[in-house]
Amino acid sequence: MVAAPALRGPFASSVRWLCLLPCLLTVACVTTREVATRAPTLEEKCEGGSAWACETWGQQLQVDHRTEEADRAFGLACAMGSTSACLTQGKDRLARGDLEGAEAPLRKSYEEDSEEATLALADLHDARGDAVGAAHFRYEALAIDKSTTEFALGWRVPFDGGVGLALDVNVQPMGLKARRLTLGANVGLDAKRVSLNATVGYQHFVTNWFAPYGRALVGPYLDNSPSRRAPINLGAELGMKFFAGPLGHLGTGFGTSLDGSTYYFLEAGLDWVLTLAVLAHL
Repeated sequence: MVAAPALRGPFASSVRWLCLLPCLLTVACVTTREVATRAPTLEEKCEGGSAWACETWGQQLQVDHRTEEADRAFGLACAMGSTSACLTQGKDRLARGDLEGAEAPLRKSYEEDSEEATLALADLHDARGDAVGAAHFRYEALAIDKSTTEFALGWRVPFDGGVGLALDVNVQPMGLKARRLTLGANVGLDAKRVSLNATVGYQHFVTNWFAPYGRALVGPYLDNSPSRRAPINLGAELGMKFFAGPLGHLGTGFGTSLDGSTYYFLEAGLDWVLTLAVLAHL
């Protein structure tokens, strides 16, 4: 009877601790998990070499009006290869009147065929009083984002009956008057003739999506028609193209050749990389 009260104190204390132990372990586990799974900040990811994180961080800093820090973040992303960050940094500097600082990132984006960067460089040259330089960049901006090499498939409707096809490879680099001059190869076929042609043409960009054009075609006929007057095809086409940026174009117009055939055509052109990707999935 005397020993029971003496044992009750230590026993009761042990029971209380045992009851509290699961709660203490749960709190410890939760705390440890929170520390272990804390996501790195955008700044930490940026310092770790993520161009996306640098650019996103720069956008957040812009919202907070932390201009200098945003400029640094965009500069880091630009140095890592993000042309959109180069463009943003260049345009921000241009808006602040820092013409010298704006030029380098804008040119980096321009070299990746960015229409927006090209127009920004035109504004930069305007701000310097260089009207000739500004006009040159605006001339280039209309065509700079178009594909350098396209494959095109065309449908021909000859006026003398039937339906034909045409396959084209068009090369239009910036070095040829900012994609105004085009070189290529063409295979034309219909029910009465088959020809393999070299082509040269000129396209005039009225806007960044619309260009009337003309081209000459010359090459041998591949079929053996006894009624043909000459073994060489010499022809011309006039038409218009509707561009979808770097993806390709839709074209339509009329053509004629020395043998007297005249036709209407409708064609779809696609950037060569996209063409190969489509063919790879067929």
